[in-house]
Amino acid sequence: MLTAGPDRTRQAGPAFAIGLPAVAGMAGGADAVALPAPGGRARARNAGLGDRALAASELDFGARRALRPPRRRTVLLAVVLGVPLAVLAVQFRAEVEHQLADIPAPSWPWLPLCGVGTVLYYVSNGIALRAGSGLPVGVRVATGVQFAAAAANRIIPAGLGAIAVNLRFLERRGLPRPAGVATIASIRVVCGLVHLAALACVAALLGDSRMTAGLTGPLRDTMSSLGLGPVCIVAGAVVAVLAVVLTRRRVRDRLRGPLATFRAHLSGLVHSPGRAAALSGSLAGTKVAQVIALTASERAFGGNVSVLSVAAVYLVGSAVAGAAPTAGNVGAIEPALAIGLTAAGGPAAAMVTAVLVFRLITYWLPVVPGVIALTALRRRGDL
Repeated sequence: MLTAGPDRTRQAGPAFAIGLPAVAGMAGGADAVALPAPGGRARARNAGLGDRALAASELDFGARRALRPPRRRTVLLAVVLGVPLAVLAVQFRAEVEHQLADIPAPSWPWLPLCGVGTVLYYVSNGIALRAGSGLPVGVRVATGVQFAAAAANRIIPAGLGAIAVNLRFLERRGLPRPAGVATIASIRVVCGLVHLAALACVAALLGDSRMTAGLTGPLRDTMSSLGLGPVCIVAGAVVAVLAVVLTRRRVRDRLRGPLATFRAHLSGLVHSPGRAAALSGSLAGTKVAQVIALTASERAFGGNVSVLSVAAVYLVGSAVAGAAPTAGNVGAIEPALAIGLTAAGGPAAAMVTAVLVFRLITYWLPVVPGVIALTALRRRGDL
């Protein structure tokens, strides 16, 4: 009779097993409280993981709460900024109207062409992501990811928003994180090489012209005003800091794994000519698309700068503005492009307006489809 107890316990199922602690509590008093509850060992094993997940969720909630300012503070900030701007607008209204009178009305057929160049830019970026990762991703989905990355990039500087979105998408599609980081890094490296090749090609086609002198003149004047000595000292200091950082063993140990993955990914691209050609061609297409958009915006406001000169202005201006720490190089690329187009022979006021419209169409308007794409990708589980 006594040996049948365990069998009956197993057959009775969870209800009888759950009742055992209560019976033991009546029989043994306070000592019975030490009996572990069902699943207690599993919870004990997962306690550390649960604490870490809880801490991560609390940090995430705190970050989201910090990014959401109170309404009172928002209204106060709007009043503090809005009142001076309104006063300045009223005070300088006549002068602004006089300056705007010199700007010709845009030729509207050129502006849709600027929009076409913008769409081609994001499609080319999507093809580059597909070729660089080697994943069987549709062009429409990859293009949507690039629009979503552009929307995220308007908030976080230095391109980190786009990197985070692309990396998340690659991880969701089954690519390990080191391989995803290597994919994004290889795309950046190939993009830089394509940019340098395009610069060399445009410089060779332009030759020793006024455009080349107008682009290299400010850099040459800056070098001569600073002097060769200070420039060499700054360059030597940068090289020395990098050498000190890279000679530390801890830094080398941390970089060894990612660099090995990056070299393996580049080796895979080299041994796959089709992928390498698709990646290089799509990244070259992004440059062509931006030149088309800038040329269309420049022609919309009465400019007559050659396409080759516009390409030189864009390539040099985007390279110079790339050092700006702002999101999307805002505040750096606009004056660079406007000065370059003016040096190429365009009217100053019209070129400034053309650059602002170019940035509006290619940089700010894609935020709307980017937010839509971001929502759709999150709903599908791709982000």
